[in-house]
Amino acid sequence: MTDTPEIPEILADAETVEVDAFVTASTDAVWELFTTAAGLEQWWWPMFDDTRYEVDAQEGGWYRIRTSTGGFGVQGRYLQLDEGKRIVQSWDWLGGAEEGERFEQLVVVDFAETGDGTHIRVTQTAALDEVDDLRDGWQDTLTRLEELLD
Repeated sequence: MTDTPEIPEILADAETVEVDAFVTASTDAVWELFTTAAGLEQWWWPMFDDTRYEVDAQEGGWYRIRTSTGGFGVQGRYLQLDEGKRIVQSWDWLGGAEEGERFEQLVVVDFAETGDGTHIRVTQTAALDEVDDLRDGWQDTLTRLEELLD
């Protein structure tokens, strides 16, 4: 596997959202929180008691996170997993969008261990009208991760 794997193109004219976080935990610990149902349950959408997390974290595997209370969810495929370093996954919202308005997005999560913890960078493709909402959503989600680990 190369250091900078080729990212598959999902949407040719997509905008990009980029959000950074830092946690005082090893990349191994953070990796588990991103790639297991039990890990995601600790920080992803804890405000919804009925959130279900399904994860098959292997290249070509899939994930699905959904909540009836919130009325939405997300699912996708793992396109690339470089343990402790990078996750590349497709992203498809469940609920909330009219048929024909939905498109598969791309999410890249990069992890870099430092002496004090792990730097996390999430990059997601988005339609122009979703950029602000996605940035706010990732900042909120990653803040919960930071609070869990710090």
